[in-house]
Amino acid sequence: MTLGNAIKLIRTARGLTQRELASQLQISANYLSLVEGDKREPSLTFLNRLAAKLKVPIAMLFLFQNEPLPGVRSSDVDKLKDLLLKLDHIIANQSGE
Repeated sequence: MTLGNAIKLIRTARGLTQRELASQLQISANYLSLVEGDKREPSLTFLNRLAAKLKVPIAMLFLFQNEPLPGVRSSDVDKLKDLLLKLDHIIANQSGE
């Protein structure tokens, strides 16, 4: 899973469209689309604002990475990754993707 996929997954789980979230972040929906499509690398400042709007810890956006997170057991990260992947699958099936 990529950063863009994680952002899209969390956004859709929150019931927000790209346009709605972009408006809340005061950015263009096009930019958010590019970030979700992994065509732009967002700044840490942007990711902090995004995580706050999505009401998730910023670390949630990076669970796709294979590098260990300080102070977090790898088994817990694996469980969270599995949950995100299952949620992604459920959302994809509901939207017909």
